[in-house]
Amino acid sequence: MLSAPIGYKTQSVDTTVDAEKYLFNLRKSLTLIQRAGKFSGWAKGFSKLCFGGIQQRYPSAIPSKLRYEFARATLKSAFPDSTYQYLSQSRDHLTFLDPISLALDVAEILNRLDVLYFVGGSVASSLFGESRSTEGVDIFADLSIEKVIPLLKSLQPRFYVSEDAIRDAIKFKRSFNLIDNESLGKVDIFILKDNPFPQIEFQRRRSQIVRQNPDQMLVLPTPEDIILQKLVWYRMTKNESQRQWRDVLGVLKLQGDRLDFAYLQKWAVELSLSDLLETACTESGIEIFF
Repeated sequence: MLSAPIGYKTQSVDTTVDAEKYLFNLRKSLTLIQRAGKFSGWAKGFSKLCFGGIQQRYPSAIPSKLRYEFARATLKSAFPDSTYQYLSQSRDHLTFLDPISLALDVAEILNRLDVLYFVGGSVASSLFGESRSTEGVDIFADLSIEKVIPLLKSLQPRFYVSEDAIRDAIKFKRSFNLIDNESLGKVDIFILKDNPFPQIEFQRRRSQIVRQNPDQMLVLPTPEDIILQKLVWYRMTKNESQRQWRDVLGVLKLQGDRLDFAYLQKWAVELSLSDLLETACTESGIEIFF
């Protein structure tokens, strides 16, 4: 039995410290490609399980009804019902696609259009920390107004997307949604902001191989920037989002002393996150000077 560092918290209340340490050590031994593979398999299996449950609930339902209920259950967004109705009737067949595959497909489109990007959110934290279910893929892109029409032509008809939403997102530095008509997976594209942290985060992004034979790459943020961005989002929820907090702890526990703590501390000060970072490090069993 391992003794827990003072203040250490396991990811789940029903997990002992020694069991958690064992699990994270196993995950540390995996390459990024292996972690991506396990995350993809788990996420795809989760989607199939969800769809199977809907089939059992509606055993006599036609395909459009099953697609409608699956979209409502998995997208979990405040779309108008007309959107769900459209998605349910746009295809008969439903393709089960994991977040990595969906991200790779959208990244291929962005690469063809010379749009710089990186994949963040829960996909990134699952690759560098603890895997978890996700409601979609978050992509941060340096997208200009000149690219709107070429992007629409490249996305349609596979993706449901609004031209007005893209233009508004670029104008106001916000986000817009893509919904994959084949898998009903959602992609949120966040327009790169001019603030110092988003800019440095974007500069520090790097291409990583996530699949082999053939090699397939995604542009990902650094683990340090994942932690900082998750802390920003956690603070935006008034410190109530346990999913964001758990993501932070997962990256800290998996990456450990490989992290650049000088960089983390510098930007924690700049973003007024020092107290949250200190607490997160304590709960992850990391002792650093603040």
